[in-house]
Amino acid sequence: MFANEIFYFSIVLVSSLIILFLLFGYLVITKVLENDRRTKVEQYKEEYRLPLFQYLNNKAGEEALSLQSPLEVKAFIELTAGFAKVLGGDEIGERIREFAETYFGTYIRSRLTHRRWSMRMNAFYWIEEFNMKNMFIELDRLYDSRKLTKSEEIQLLKIYILNEDETVMGKMTRPKHPLTEFDYSLLFTSFTGEQLDRFIAMFNQLPAEMAYALVDSIGVRGRQGDSLFLENLLEDPAEEIRIRALKAMVEMEYFLAPSALIKHLLSPSWQERLMAIKACEYIRSHELLPYLEDLMSDHSFYVRSQAAKSLLRLEAGKEVLRQVAASNEDHYARNMAEQWLERGSV
Repeated sequence: MFANEIFYFSIVLVSSLIILFLLFGYLVITKVLENDRRTKVEQYKEEYRLPLFQYLNNKAGEEALSLQSPLEVKAFIELTAGFAKVLGGDEIGERIREFAETYFGTYIRSRLTHRRWSMRMNAFYWIEEFNMKNMFIELDRLYDSRKLTKSEEIQLLKIYILNEDETVMGKMTRPKHPLTEFDYSLLFTSFTGEQLDRFIAMFNQLPAEMAYALVDSIGVRGRQGDSLFLENLLEDPAEEIRIRALKAMVEMEYFLAPSALIKHLLSPSWQERLMAIKACEYIRSHELLPYLEDLMSDHSFYVRSQAAKSLLRLEAGKEVLRQVAASNEDHYARNMAEQWLERGSV
């Protein structure tokens, strides 16, 4: 009985070892083949770097470009992607697009349906980088697929945005996967001014995360033409919208009338008070001095600190800080005033 157990154990052990050796051998062979393919791609890149540069620069020497094998195509894709990042101008960009559409289409289409996610994402990046216009039948089919991942959806939306697709507004307001504020912010960086205007026109219909990202984008871009829109948002019942509008105005260094700012300095929300104080730095009105002095006693450390910083920027503000440091009943206000007076200036 014991001998039989040893016999069966030996068979299992030997079988396991054989499987492990076969698996190890497969991995080694795969790695060797991959290294060999990579070496050939790099060799092709060195061989065709100059001819491709000359072709993209002045559309000469196309006959010297050989794209017969998949490895050569891969080498040319990598070379073209590198040139697309460093070579500027509409004319060169158009040559890159034409070259990619002529020679890379079959290869990239095969990657769009690859079982590996990384291969599909690379194909999306190439289509974006080369501004390929002949891939939209495949892209639309992928967008409608049930297997579409969130990262693929975001990259597809970016391609649609860059090509000013008319359906992109509907796709973004009703995404297949829940999109975060960060996702929308990334997408808004690719928008033209006219595209942003369309979203501003339908602002009240946007999902909350999208609305927040849109307001932030206005501030980041410094779109002074949207200042009236932002001022109207300061009356919005949603606290977060008011805070975002104030933040956008601060980033734009927009002058807001002191009378319009006071109610935000008195807001029950410390975040709204904080943003309103930051806006004071660009207004610098004597009318704001008593409100900033009162905010030196705010229960929020950040509000007290920002109030002191803003006072230093206002004419006569340093004198107010001295008075607070010398005689204010609130020791937190006194400490904060002393700290900023020691800094001297901002």
